[in-house]
Amino acid sequence: MIRYSSDVSISRAPSDVFSALLDQDLYGRWTEMVDTRFDGPGEPQAGTKGQFRLPSGPMAGEYEMRIATLDRDRRLVIEIDHPKMAWTSDVSLEPIDAGTRMTYAGEIRLRGWRRMLEPVMGGEVRKGEAHEAERFKALLESEAAPVMP
Repeated sequence: MIRYSSDVSISRAPSDVFSALLDQDLYGRWTEMVDTRFDGPGEPQAGTKGQFRLPSGPMAGEYEMRIATLDRDRRLVIEIDHPKMAWTSDVSLEPIDAGTRMTYAGEIRLRGWRRMLEPVMGGEVRKGEAHEAERFKALLESEAAPVMP
């Protein structure tokens, strides 16, 4: 199993950070996920399903996801269950004086022959996920960052 966790302080209110986490159009700007979409009308809720694509690498392909936990402005847990992997992303938000402390964590369990890649991929995944948290921070702190109402 590959575990990752990183913390960033974002100069935006927890409500802004949380809204951005639910904005399907932003994912391609801070993660490797493209064509991200949540099913159904309106804002995603616990139980909402969606899809995304990883365009390259050993895990390339189409994935389905489900919001397992949604605690507005505090926590978002997304689960991906796929023949290639089981992935749980767990984002926690905490208000701080300068905005929001975001803990960006998760677990990835590769399946089948891909399990052999875990020792090799572990370090890269941890660095990549930490970099995504920093890209998310930069995106939200830029003047042009869109935030859903």
